[in-house]
This record gives sequence, structure tokens and C-alpha cells, in this order.
Amino acid sequence: MNSSVISVPLAEAKSKLSELIERVGQGEEFIITRHDTEMARLSPVHRSGRAEAADSIARMRAGRAMRSASVEELRQWRGEGRR
Repeated sequence: MNSSVISVPLAEAKSKLSELIERVGQGEEFIITRHDTEMARLSPVHRSGRAEAADSIARMRAGRAMRSASVEELRQWRGEGRR
């Protein structure tokens, strides 16, 4: 993975977008510039692994189990939005 960020003019980025996306997939990062002004960044997306997703789901379920609303509370909340 390349740790440096490469600056690319907008016109070049438009004509070589597929190539840039391929390189981003390999870990490179790009700053797209217009008239030497930084406008956008192309960088790899962090993808969560299964273990991280399972941990997130477990935290959500635990939070939900700690606090459950009664039917009356749900009716009150529903009514608040209709006033």
C-alpha cells in the first residue's frame, strides 16, 4: 500500500477514472484538483470483516435488551409526532 497521496487534475481524473479506481482498489489515494485547488479525495473504502459486523450486531442487541419501551410509551411517542 502506497502511503503518499497523488494529486490529479480534474480533466485527467475524468479521462482516467477507471484506471484511478483500479489503483484505489490496490490501496493508493488521490486528490482531485481543479485549478490547483483540492476538490475531492479518492481513497479505499474500509470494509468491515465478519467479526467486526458480528460485534456491532451484538452491541445493538444488547442495547435494545437494556431498554424496551412499553406499549403506552410507544403510543405517546407516536402521538407527539402528530401534534
